[in-house]
Amino acid sequence: MQSREADHEIRYAEYMNMINMTYSEAVAYLLNKYGPVKDNYFNEKSYQRFLNGEIKSISKGECARTSEGLYTHHVDENRAENLSDLRFIRHYQYPFSMHRKDRLVYADLIEHLILHAIITKETDGRFGEKGYSVFLAPNVDQWFISKKMPDPEWMKAVYRRSFLTKEEAKRLLEQIDSGPRAKVARYYRI
Repeated sequence: MQSREADHEIRYAEYMNMINMTYSEAVAYLLNKYGPVKDNYFNEKSYQRFLNGEIKSISKGECARTSEGLYTHHVDENRAENLSDLRFIRHYQYPFSMHRKDRLVYADLIEHLILHAIITKETDGRFGEKGYSVFLAPNVDQWFISKKMPDPEWMKAVYRRSFLTKEEAKRLLEQIDSGPRAKVARYYRI
């Protein structure tokens, strides 16, 4: 049985390797690692009723694995922004197909961060950057660099699953800024 330290080193090496993947390679890697998502992100009937203006919110599917420290990432975030935000869904009338379980993948915080960095690179900053710089990178900075432990229990699970030392977090963010985010990093700094 491997030690926790060896597991940590392997996980960090996998993160660094993932930075150099294409988006389709990274999605395939995560599907292989965590398996397919078990349900649609939203309930389809509820989604259609929301788009029709009949209800104010959408019932979610049973896909969450936050208790395991995993996010559910929309694969189509490389062509549509903020897919889980109700305001964006209503405004852009995103089709339900973008929320089907076969268009979702599980990722821990660092993997999710890397997915958004890769999207930013492959779309020349058109998609992915806001998720990266507004939501994901600030969590990495606060939790691992500033050492401010998150409070809600689900965030603690995410923190534990993707734990990095301060030095590793800094090195990873620098690698992303000089790699996938190189073209936009000078405009968007966390």
